[in-house]
Amino acid sequence: MSQATVEEAPRVDCRVDGEGRLRFELELPEATAPQLLLRLRPKKGEEETTGHAVELVEVEETPGRWRAEIGPNPRLREGRWDAYVLADAERPRLRLLPGLRDLRALAPTAPVAPLLSDGVLRVRLPYRTKDGFLAVRAWQRAGHAEVDEVRPTPEGVTVRGRLLGAEFGPGAAAVLRRRGKEGPEREAALEPGEDGTFTFTADYRALPTEAGATAVWNVFVRPAADARPVRAARLLDDVADRKAVFVYPEATLGSSVFWPYFTIDNDLSIQVSPGD
Repeated sequence: MSQATVEEAPRVDCRVDGEGRLRFELELPEATAPQLLLRLRPKKGEEETTGHAVELVEVEETPGRWRAEIGPNPRLREGRWDAYVLADAERPRLRLLPGLRDLRALAPTAPVAPLLSDGVLRVRLPYRTKDGFLAVRAWQRAGHAEVDEVRPTPEGVTVRGRLLGAEFGPGAAAVLRRRGKEGPEREAALEPGEDGTFTFTADYRALPTEAGATAVWNVFVRPAADARPVRAARLLDDVADRKAVFVYPEATLGSSVFWPYFTIDNDLSIQVSPGD
């Protein structure tokens, strides 16, 4: 199937509303029964296996212009979904270019996206890929710790955020879990506030280090002593890839360098690496 070049790809306008619905609109003057196709990007070396096709409807007052809407269904699995158009059954799919993107509903000042009836937070964010095409970044979290502020200090990092899809109870804490099979954990005291808000400070000195080795500690919030920890992340805004945009300062303690950062999935982690 054709992947299209930037020169030949159609351009599509996209809007996210306050209920999380995606609305697409584009010009297809010669189309007869077009469809919008979202295809889950596979891992490197794997085949495509998951996709969703949505019928495009011609705008009555503007012949040749077509619209599609994606509501709560289909439920997009967490990942990156590349956008295509199928102009008709006889022609191959074409990648889509981003046109106007109205993402005001995802801005930090917008109301928090509602949880669906199953208690799962679902976020879908249209964005421009590195090669210039349109894709949708999808997250779905059953319980989520939304990070509102990351404030590094010389000896640690203070995090302020909001708990969604769960409630705080006795034994709430921040949990730092080192990546790797059966990696160790460290807890940090967490202060719950009103309406699910929280604050905690992760002390770098509490994280064990190994000479010459680099480790990554993933950050979680445990709502209560008997509750499942949920990942701390920044999902409710209009930035698809925070890692290269929000870069926080490093801190050197002894022979180790500590760096809080957002991963490629916008999750919060702390990297510990050897100093010079």
